[in-house]
Amino acid sequence: MRRKNDGRRDVGAAAAGGASAGRGERPARRDGMPGRLDAAVRVLVGPANFAGQGSRWARAIEGRVPSAKATSFAFFRGVLDYPVDYGVPARTYRRNPRWRLNFYNHVVGHYTHVLMEAARPIFGPLHGPDGSSEIPHLLAKGLRVGLIAHGSDVRIPSRHVQTEPWSPFPDLEDEHVDLLERNATRAVELFTSYPGPVYVSTPDLFDYVPNAVWCPVIVDVDTWRSDAPVLERAKPVVAHAPSKSHMKGSELIDPIMERLAERGLITYRRVEGVDPADMPAVYRDADIVLDQFRIGSYGVAACEAMAAGRVVVGHIAQHVRDRVAAGTGLELPIVGATPDTVEQVVLDLIAQPAKAREIAARGPAYVERVHDGRWSAEALAPFVEESTPVPAGWRPSWIRPKVVMMAGNDIVSDSRVLKYAQTVANWDLDVTCIGIPGRRLRGVRQFGKVQVLCPPIPSRVLLTGWRKRLANVRASLKVNLKPWFSSEAEYLLAYSRWQYASRELRAARGRDRRDHDRAARSGLRGVSLLDRLQRAVRWRTLRLHRAVLQARAYFVRRPTAPADLTDLGIGKRRELLLALHRRLPSGRWRRVMPELVDQELTLGPLLDRLMIEVIHVHDVFMLGIAARAAHRAALDGRTIKIIYDAHEYIPGVPVVAPRRVAAYADLEREFIRDADRVITVSEPLAHWLQRDHKLAGLPDVVLNAPVEPPEDADVKGLRDLLQLSEDIPLLVYGGGVNRARGVGTVVEALPQLPDVHLAIVAQANSVTAELQARAAELGVSHRVHLAPFVAAEVVPLYLRSASIGLSPLLHAPNHDIAVTNKFCEYIAAGLPIITSDTPAQADLVSELDLGAVHTAGDVDSLVQAVRTVLADRDRIAKRIADDPHLLHRFSWAAQAEVIRSVYADVLGELPDAAYAEGATTVRKLLPGPPELPETNWHASRQAGTPGTGQQG
Repeated sequence: MRRKNDGRRDVGAAAAGGASAGRGERPARRDGMPGRLDAAVRVLVGPANFAGQGSRWARAIEGRVPSAKATSFAFFRGVLDYPVDYGVPARTYRRNPRWRLNFYNHVVGHYTHVLMEAARPIFGPLHGPDGSSEIPHLLAKGLRVGLIAHGSDVRIPSRHVQTEPWSPFPDLEDEHVDLLERNATRAVELFTSYPGPVYVSTPDLFDYVPNAVWCPVIVDVDTWRSDAPVLERAKPVVAHAPSKSHMKGSELIDPIMERLAERGLITYRRVEGVDPADMPAVYRDADIVLDQFRIGSYGVAACEAMAAGRVVVGHIAQHVRDRVAAGTGLELPIVGATPDTVEQVVLDLIAQPAKAREIAARGPAYVERVHDGRWSAEALAPFVEESTPVPAGWRPSWIRPKVVMMAGNDIVSDSRVLKYAQTVANWDLDVTCIGIPGRRLRGVRQFGKVQVLCPPIPSRVLLTGWRKRLANVRASLKVNLKPWFSSEAEYLLAYSRWQYASRELRAARGRDRRDHDRAARSGLRGVSLLDRLQRAVRWRTLRLHRAVLQARAYFVRRPTAPADLTDLGIGKRRELLLALHRRLPSGRWRRVMPELVDQELTLGPLLDRLMIEVIHVHDVFMLGIAARAAHRAALDGRTIKIIYDAHEYIPGVPVVAPRRVAAYADLEREFIRDADRVITVSEPLAHWLQRDHKLAGLPDVVLNAPVEPPEDADVKGLRDLLQLSEDIPLLVYGGGVNRARGVGTVVEALPQLPDVHLAIVAQANSVTAELQARAAELGVSHRVHLAPFVAAEVVPLYLRSASIGLSPLLHAPNHDIAVTNKFCEYIAAGLPIITSDTPAQADLVSELDLGAVHTAGDVDSLVQAVRTVLADRDRIAKRIADDPHLLHRFSWAAQAEVIRSVYADVLGELPDAAYAEGATTVRKLLPGPPELPETNWHASRQAGTPGTGQQG
C-alpha cells in the first residue's frame, strides 16, 4: 500500500533521520525539529495520527482557540500514513537516541500542552515502553497533558468477548490477543486513574474509560460530499474497505457478498491497497458501504461513507446507539446488521430503495453535526483554555520510585552492587544499575527486576586539550630520543636487524672463499685488498653495534630480583608522595582523571532523563556524576537523594599510584557532603569517615555478607573438586590475591603443617604464580591448589567442605578496619576462622569464639593457630552452626534490614512489599528476565471460558 505523502516534505534528514514537516508556515528547522509556534498556547498532538485524526484534532484546536497553535506528530510506518505537521520514519522513532533526546528537549522547551494519543510514547522508548512513563517527565517540566483513546488501545479483549458475540479476539492468535490484553489493561488503568483531561474518540470506549469526554473523530464533509444517486442502477454496488480485515469481520461477510454477486444481485467491491486520498472516489461510486461487524461501534470509515451520502451497514451495539442518541439528540444513521443478518439486510435495502435513500440522506447531516470538528473542538477547548493543572508529582501507580545504582565497573562483576540492586528491587522500587562497559557487559541487560545499563563512553576530554597535546609530544620524544629499550620486543626487533647485517657480511666472506676455489680452476680474479679492508671495518662496527644494543637492553634483560611477598604497595615513601599530592594541585581529580569528565558527558544526560528519586553510588568513582545530577535536578524543582556507599578507606588503598589515590580522595572530599546518607563496610571505617569529613551522622554499616543460596543450587564442593578425602585437613582462602592479602604467609607455613592442604579460590594472576613457584621451592606444591571461582550465591556451599577459613591479611590501613566478605562467607559455610591480628576481624573472632588469631606475616604464629583450631575444629563448627543469631548477624538478610531503614529514611516511606515476608531475602544475583503476570485473557482461555472480566 502506498504511503500518503501529501503535504509533507523531507527536511533535516541528516539531523533527524528523515524528519518532515507539512505546513509551509512552520517548516522544520535545520536541526530536524518542528518549527517554533508563535502563540501563547502551543499544543503537540501525537504520536499515532490514526486515520489522520491527530492532524484534524490539531486543526480543530486552532480553529476554536485563537491563542493556540498546534503541531501534529507521528512516525511513518510505510502504510496508511496520513499527513502530519511533523513526522519521522519509524526507525528514527524507535532506534535513534539522538533524535529522541533532541525531540524531548524541543518539546519541553517549546510546548505548553501535549495531547497523547493511544497511550503511546511521544519520544519512542526514551523513558519507557509506553506513554505512562513519559507523563511524569512532562508534568515535571510544567506541561499540561491530556490523553485520548482511539480504540484497540483500551479495548480489553477479555471484556469485549463478554458483551459482543462477534468479537474478533477468539479467532486471533492467543499470543497476539494476550499482548493486546496486557497493553489495553495497562492503558485503561492509566486513563481511568489520570486526574487530567481524558478523551475517547468513539462512543463504545466509554465501556472501558467511563471517566472520559467524547472527542469525536473528524472528517472533512466537503471532501466526501457526493451528489451521486443511491440505489438507482440495476445492480447496486456494495463496497467494503477494511483497514484491518480481521477486526472488521471481512472474512465473515466476504463469502456472503460474493454469493450475492454470483447471483447477479449486486456488484461487490472488496477494496484493499488503496491510497487514502483515493477513497472518496471509491465511496462516491458505491450505493451501500459495509463497515464493521465485530466491534459493535463505528469510526472514521463509517463517518466518511455517511458524509458521502451512502447507505452504511454495520454492527452497532444497542447500548452504543442509545449512548449516541442521548449525547447528540440524533439517531445514528447506520443500518444495523450482524454476520447472520447482513445478507437479508442488503436484500431488504435493495428491495426498498426509497427507505434506504432516506437513511442515506441523513448521513451527511449527522456527520456535519457531530464529526466536522466543531464538537471535537468544544470538547478539547477546556483542556487548552482552562484545564486545572495535574500535580507535577503525579505518576501512575505502576511507575515506582526510581532508584539508580552507579558503580565504576560493568556491574555484573560486582556482587555487592548486585546484592543491593536485587534487594531494593524486591521492595517494588524501580532499580536501574548504571556502570562502565567492561569485559562481561556492554549495553543493556535485564536481570530479574533490575535493568543494568553500561553505555559506550566516547573519549572526548581524555583525547583533547593541551594535556593530550603535551602527552603526544612527550610520547614522541620518549620513542625517538630515549637511549634504552622499554621492552624486550623493542630489543629483539633491533637485534634482528643486527643479525641480518651480520649474516650478510658472513655470506660475503663465504662468497670470497667460494670464488677463491673457482678462481684456482678458471683463472678468475680474487677479492681486492680494499674490499677486504672495508669488510674488516664493517665487522668491527657490527661488534660495536651489538655491544651498544646489549647496553640499551640492560634494563629489560637484566635478571629479575626475587619477588618480595611482603611488599604491600604502601610504605613511607608512598605515604610521603600521597600526602604531597593531596596538598598540591597535581592530586586534583580533574587533572588526574579526565575520563570522569567523559563519563559525566555521557551519563549525566542519561540521569537527567530518568525521574530519579535516589542515586545510590557504590565506591567513589561515580560520586561526582551523581552529585551533579542532583544539583541539576534541584534547578528543575526536583529532589534527588544520594546514598554514598564507601567500600574502602580511600587514603589507605594499596598498590594504586599515590597520585591517583590522592585524586580519589579529592573527589570524595568534594562531594561526600552532598550525600544524604553514607553507608560503609565496617564500624571502624564509619568512624574514620565521620572524622575525616566531619559528617553530621555516623555512616551506617552494611557488611558484604553472602545471600541465601538458590533453593535449586547444585554445586560441587571444594573438597570433591580437589579429590581430597574427609580426613585431610583443608585450609581455604577465598577472594582476590595480592601480596598484601598475606597468602604467602600460609604457603611459608605449610612445611611445618604436614598433610595440611591449602586451597586458594581465586583467579590466576602474577601473585598466584609467585605463590605456586614458592610452594614448589618449599616442596609443598602438591598441597597448594588453585581453585576456580563460583557464583557468589553458592560460595558458602562451595566452601563448607573445607576445614578452616583463612583471612591472613597483612597490616595496611584498609585491612585493619575491614570485615571482609570472605569472613562472612566462612561463617555462612560453618567454618572456623583463622584471621591475622587486623583489629576489626581479630576482635570479632576472639569475642565470638570463631577460631584463632595470629600475628600478621608471622609464619610460626600462623602454624600455632592452625594447630590449635584443627584440634578444636568440631566444637567451633558446632558452636557456629547452633547459633542462629550469629548466622543471621553475618547474613545478607541482616544487612538488608539496615538498607531498608536507610531507604525508608531517604524516601520517607517504602512500599508494603519492603516489609513483606522474604523482603530481605535474595537468592540470585543475575536472574533471568521476570515472567509476566498471567492476563485475564490467558486465564479465561485456559479455563475454556470466553472471559472473566477486567484484569485487576
